[in-house]
This record gives sequence, C-alpha cells and structure tokens, in this order.
Amino acid sequence: MSPLASDAFWSPIVSRPVAVLGYGVEGRSTLRHLLRQGARDVVVLDKAAPTDPLPEGVRGSFGPDYLKGLAEVAIAFRAPGVRPLVPEVEAFVARGGFLTSQVEAALALAGRDRVIGVTGTLGKGTCCSLLSAMLAAGNIPHALAGNIGLPPLDALDDLPQGALLLLELSSFQLSTLRESPRAAVVVRTTTEHLDWHADQAEYWAHKANLVRFQKPGDFCVYYADADGSAWIGTLGEGKKIAVGSSGIVRIVRDSLEAPGAGLRLRLAETRLTGAFNLENLAAAAAAALELGVSAEDIAAAARAFAPLEHRLEFVREAGGVRYYNDSYATRPEAALAAARALAETDLGLILGGSEKFADFGELAAGLAALPRLRAIALIGQTAERLEAALREAGALDKETGRAWRRCATLEEAVDFLRQEITAGSILLSPACASFGLFKDYKERGKAFKKIVAGL
Repeated sequence: MSPLASDAFWSPIVSRPVAVLGYGVEGRSTLRHLLRQGARDVVVLDKAAPTDPLPEGVRGSFGPDYLKGLAEVAIAFRAPGVRPLVPEVEAFVARGGFLTSQVEAALALAGRDRVIGVTGTLGKGTCCSLLSAMLAAGNIPHALAGNIGLPPLDALDDLPQGALLLLELSSFQLSTLRESPRAAVVVRTTTEHLDWHADQAEYWAHKANLVRFQKPGDFCVYYADADGSAWIGTLGEGKKIAVGSSGIVRIVRDSLEAPGAGLRLRLAETRLTGAFNLENLAAAAAAALELGVSAEDIAAAARAFAPLEHRLEFVREAGGVRYYNDSYATRPEAALAAARALAETDLGLILGGSEKFADFGELAAGLAALPRLRAIALIGQTAERLEAALREAGALDKETGRAWRRCATLEEAVDFLRQEITAGSILLSPACASFGLFKDYKERGKAFKKIVAGL
C-alpha cells in the first residue's frame, strides 16, 4: 500500500463527519484508523454502551435509538454485526450518506488485484487457513485477516508492498460490498444466520457480492456439488474454477486429485477429519494452483496443517474414549458433518445452545441414520426444539437403543455421555450459537476442553 494511495483514500473521509457504526473489535479498529488519519468529527454508534471511555474528542450515541446518530454524519463505517437493511440505515443512504466498511476500505487501499476473498457456510475458516499455509509453502507473501480474527485494516499496517491480502468473509461483511476482489473462493454454502437475514435467498445474495462484480481476468473457485456455492460461482465475469466430483480438483472417495497439476492427496495423509474437510482442501488447492503454488508445496502444506481450534479439534483420549471439540459448529449442517466424520465408532454427541431459528429437520434425519450414534445430550435454549425434531425423525425411538438427556450444564452433558460411551468418541458439536450459557463459541470450546482435561 503506497502512501499516495492511502492519502487519496483517507483525505475525503477524515475531513467530514463520520460515524463508527458498531463498536466491537472491528469498530474499535476502525476508530483507531480514523483518529490516526486525522479525523476530528467522529461519533460512535452502538446499541450497547462501552464499559471503557471513548477517546478524547470522540462522541458516542448508545441505546435503543443509537441509529438516530446517523443524521449527524456524512459517512458511516458499518461493523459486520449491524444490519444495513433497516429503515434508519436505508434513510441515511437515501439522503446521500456514504455507507462503507473495513472490507471496502481494504479493497481500496490494497487494490482489489491483491485481495483474495473466501466465503461460504461450512469450512471457510479452515479453507482460508489451508490456503494461507499453501501460499506460505509456495513463498508467496500474504496476510490472513477478516472474519477469522484480525480486522482487515489492521492487517494492512504491516503488509509488504506487493503482498496479498487473504480475507475470510462472512455474509455480514459482504452485505454492502460494491466491488469484488480479483480472487474469490466459495466453499459449501447452505443456510445460516436466519435470525439476521430475512431468508436463505438474502443470505446467498449477500454472499454473492464476493463474486458478483468480478471482471475478466479475475477468478472464482467454487464447490460445484452444493446449490448455494454453485449458484454464486456462476456470477461475475471472472474465470470459473469448479471443484468437487468434477472440475480442476476432483474429490474421489477419500482423496482429492488434480491430474493436470500432478496433485493427489488422501485425507488420511493429513491431520484433518471428515468429508467436508476434503471439500475445504480441494477449494484451497485449486486457488493455490491458480496463484502459482506447486502441487508439491500444496501437498506438503496440507500434510503439515493442524486443525483450527474449536473446529473438530481432537482434545485427548481418556479411558478409551476420544474427545473432540467442534464448538465452532453453530449450524446444523456443520454438526451433522462432524457427527458423520466420527460415526464409524460409537459416538456421544452434545447438541444445543442459543436460538437462531435454524431448521433442525435435516440434522435430525441425518443423525437418525447413524447407527453408531449411541447417545445425545441436549443443552441450552434450543434443547426442547432439538428434542422435538429428533423425535419426529425417529432418532429417539426406543427401538434405536439410543440414550438421550436434557442437561442443564455442559458438565452434566459430559458426565451423562461418559456413562453411555465406554469406547469410541464424545463430540461437542452444538449446531447452535453459545449465547446464554457462554459468551461465544470460543468460551464454550475452552470450557469443554477444561472439563475433558480434568477427567
């Protein structure tokens, strides 16, 4: 990022009244960058007031009517959690207000040709991290940021000239995007966040902004065997690179292969588990090949890659039982994929959490079809609805011999499953968010690991 490009971007922004819309991790990062660039008229807008004071000279508008503060500004940096399709935000845009985000700022500052965006429902964090490992193995300088933890603008602080910016992007971050990066990867896309999005169509449409504005010379890797990914992959004018049962990188049983590049890799050669991780490997490998990484470096990176924390993470073996932490599985599809990955031995499963109004029908039917799923512990706000879905699918019929219990705590759930599973696996893969019992999925996963460590 050249100083000239930086000045050209920030000068018209910091000279006008600007709002930081949402004051979480990314909002705080945005405020730091605005102040560093010399902004003098800044207001922070959030439903919840922060516990710490705002920097000197920065105003705040908090509480139920916090969006009324948009009337005072010309520009608003929206944090991912703030839904743009609400009357106050739409009115701000209608009267000429400029709504932007850190992702749009990163595209402008780094240049879209240097940005790789990865999105989807199931596995985008793992795919992004795999691609980062492959780029590193191929000696391609880059930084990894976005939904995976580091705000995009913070990643630009130390990004070397010419290095790539690899971003994991949620539907929230893509909602208002008006420009697509040169390189895009779309992993399996199903349904998620229906407590935020109006419906599946809106969710897919927001995801599609990653690809929608691509130009000739750009490229999009997509998973062709899932409707959402396949539909998004058709958009834009970039080169289309399909992966799955056919395409440049094919999934054949428990392996992936790219005959044109001389790449063949069995899942068993890696430390990853589950068919869905083959999809992530295939998508990352296809993008890495397009970006100039050799097949040898791709395979070496995949073999050395350690699963991300809270994503089907092996914790330990105790008393003949293997414990897995998949707390990041906040969607029914993710929980079902994890259960299937461990279903060759006796399995105990912890399900439940806070309500996002997901449809549990497919999850329940899939679990009912796993004969070695021996016990299910239900926790959290969704326990009653999960039980109803499991009963309707026949997953809790007496004929199955499957044990189940509603549990008040995670500790009770582990204790119950330990009584039922004496050899095999116990899996935390909740299919739901964590709020109510825990602050977030990370706290839930760490609590599970602490319980398991003490067995």
